Amino acid sequence: MTKKDLLNLVIKYTEALVHNKPEDVPVSADCRATYQGVVTPLGAGEIWGVPRRIPYRQTFVDPVTKTACFSGVVTNHISSRAVPPEIRPIVFSPQKWWIYFVRLKADDTGAICEIEEIARTETAAAMTVTPAQMEPPRILECPIAEEDRSTREEMIRIASLYWDGAHKLVDPTLVPFHPDAFRVEIGVKFSDSYDMPYSVRTQNDIPELQWDVIKRRYPVVDVSTGIVISMVHMMGDPTGYVTDIFKIESGLIKYIYAFHDWHVDLVDWEGVGPQTTAELDALAAEGK
Repeated sequence: MTKKDLLNLVIKYTEALVHNKPEDVPVSADCRATYQGVVTPLGAGEIWGVPRRIPYRQTFVDPVTKTACFSGVVTNHISSRAVPPEIRPIVFSPQKWWIYFVRLKADDTGAICEIEEIARTETAAAMTVTPAQMEPPRILECPIAEEDRSTREEMIRIASLYWDGAHKLVDPTLVPFHPDAFRVEIGVKFSDSYDMPYSVRTQNDIPELQWDVIKRRYPVVDVSTGIVISMVHMMGDPTGYVTDIFKIESGLIKYIYAFHDWHVDLVDWEGVGPQTTAELDALAAEGK
């Protein structure tokens, strides 16, 4: 599939979501869908149900994996002028905002064979940014100069090394950070901030910030923009379902934008490929 094909799939999916028509999503006969990590029929999650709009949208695609990842904010907060009178009670009671992330994987026919939805109704603990205030970080879409690009394999290894640092499988100082690096968690700046006065690198040195990072996956890698998206399950206190969007420049992590939900105890997807940097390096040494 081409990038255009994948982007068109996202259009069909998001239009179906806005209009609450899951039957319009072009799925394969054996499509597998999860909502909050649990196998759920498409359209049965809370994010579906009434007419909505998506004021914040950002899409990333990877033709190699036939995968599209969409992040955004979904709401039923709609002007009374925008809907017929007969459905206004449905639309306006109650007002809700969701932070939303979905992974869509296509099969060889172009139909969607995997759907992974995550939706949450609150922001990070800092609460300095509400869903209504969130804006897509367009810096993630900017191309990287050719001389500053890494290969797909290098980008996955760099992201894996970050998780190894969080897991404390390696010395956290080995994680390659750019001097301008910072981390944003669902719209809230989470490094060098008032409540978290640590750099994104020194955060990894904090002993209590340690999790077993399992079920690692890398559904989207885009060499041209330096983007690698990783989805993992972080086991610890708290346990969380995390999607990190890394932007890598000159072999260094420059930005991290995280979408996560600490209320998800089960992720019914398994990891894909090597789960640690040591496993990646062992395969590379074998020429695999």
